[in-house]
Amino acid sequence: MSAALDVRGLRFAYGDGREALRGVDLTVGEGEFVGVVGRNGSGKSTLARILAGLERPGAADSAEVCEHDLADDVQRRAARRSVGILFQDPESQVVGATVEEDVAFGLENLALAAERIAERVEEMLRRFDLVELRGREPHLLSGGQKQRTALAGVLAVPRRVMVLDEPTAMLDADGRRDVLAATRRLRSDGLTVIAVTQEMEELPGADRIVALDDGVVAYDGSARELFDDDETVERLGLGVPIAAEVALELRRRGATLSSLPLTVDELAAELSSRDDESDGGSSPDPGPDATARDRPSSSPNDGFEGTASTGLASGLSLGCRGLCFSYDEAGGREVVRDVGFEVQPGTATALLGPSGAGKSTLLLLLRGLLRPDSGGVTIGGVADDDEAFREAQRQVGLVFQRPETQLFAATAGDDAAFGPRQLGWSPDEVEAAVDEALSAVGLPAAEFADRHPYSLSGGEQRRLALAGVLAMRPGVLLLDEPFVSLDPAGRRDLMDILRRLKRSGVTLVLATHDVDPAWELCEERLVLDAGALVSSGRWTGAGWEALPSARLPEPELVALWRALGRPPDAALRSAASAARILSGGEERP
Repeated sequence: MSAALDVRGLRFAYGDGREALRGVDLTVGEGEFVGVVGRNGSGKSTLARILAGLERPGAADSAEVCEHDLADDVQRRAARRSVGILFQDPESQVVGATVEEDVAFGLENLALAAERIAERVEEMLRRFDLVELRGREPHLLSGGQKQRTALAGVLAVPRRVMVLDEPTAMLDADGRRDVLAATRRLRSDGLTVIAVTQEMEELPGADRIVALDDGVVAYDGSARELFDDDETVERLGLGVPIAAEVALELRRRGATLSSLPLTVDELAAELSSRDDESDGGSSPDPGPDATARDRPSSSPNDGFEGTASTGLASGLSLGCRGLCFSYDEAGGREVVRDVGFEVQPGTATALLGPSGAGKSTLLLLLRGLLRPDSGGVTIGGVADDDEAFREAQRQVGLVFQRPETQLFAATAGDDAAFGPRQLGWSPDEVEAAVDEALSAVGLPAAEFADRHPYSLSGGEQRRLALAGVLAMRPGVLLLDEPFVSLDPAGRRDLMDILRRLKRSGVTLVLATHDVDPAWELCEERLVLDAGALVSSGRWTGAGWEALPSARLPEPELVALWRALGRPPDAALRSAASAARILSGGEERP
């Protein structure tokens, strides 16, 4: 097999002297599909940009892509004709006034004949199911449709290599399916695919997995061998697909498996074939916090347990009635339509829905950053027409979808102190609140308070943004897509933090299209679709039916239970709890 790309001793440093790549060796053959994983800040995106010819290698023994030397400026420009790249955020890549114009953009810049452009655009529109959307303005598309449009535009110019830099990170289930299906088509077309991802469930189909750690290749091999190596997975801060996690837990309990399953279907087939399979009776529902008992915490701050130790406010109820809202730019179309619910104090509630369902807008309305067209909000029993409501609003904290964009101060300590200072607290009160908040998110003040926010890793920046909200001691915490773009270790840390906040009494509302962490953490769910609340309550009965009707998948553990022919079990809050039930309820030695 000839090599589509071959780099040896590849190094790269940014202008501030920070070395992102420190001697990467990587060879990828023609037609291979290679998954690239690693912690936030391990060098994955930098490698992707270099392979796509967007950055010049700082130094390398050799760096060739499609027989072009990336260290040579002329050859690197030529390499771009053979290598396409799809970024995480389609907004940064879609430039045309319509879908059709966007797909034609690259071809027009090559000054091809009009007939050739029209022919190629038509081919791409058909390949990526965009024919009916050809005249649509890109800003009116869903996330998945935008990514397919961007991918069609990149591949309109014939390529040999496609680099995908976390293209599904910001997409809901429908959008993710669209992009993954398009990726499978790339393979069938014979393209070489380099896919950077934090989603372990997307990796079983890869020919190889390459894991980066601190700018070097720390693993290069099969997905099955990687996920079967606990030590390597932990050392590199990775996760494993949920099916593999359940299988590994079963092994620890003495089960014998023919091989490590990587998908729910593989695990269900393996379990169904076992002669000694238990009857799998349901165990009593231990509630969502059973996850914290089943799986040891990886958080650096295990002492965060209660209100008395943290100084956080007590949880408050949060509700709304007949809430309606429309943006002017939406032509008067209601983005939130007659929504009403009540969240009890100290509970965790998942606000679920596909992209465009109105989740983010609803959070802004609940926090008071948008004024509803009609209806109202109640906080801690105080209605919005009460004189005390403004004070009640101060008890509601909001962490945006990209919380790192909330950082602006010169030091982490000053950033976390901004809110308490605006509330007029004394210097001693501010200092105590900042110390408590930084400690709560695993960024102790002694180590992090004097650091510049942009010197922190992506996961640390997200925790700092959360600390800035917690420092104001909210009784209600609203989080908008809190798990987007976090690596597996960062997700585990955030889950541990949210569990501790919940146990301390803070009321949590998580707006997300990621059902697995929502199922793991939250007792209640609100399902929003096209601005309307289509289902609410606990995860039982009709609650499951509301997910597919809102184009949302079931949690992976629930899908496993269905594949085994069993009804959803309320105790399935973690891989450990699933393994315990499957092995007959025995406690692990």
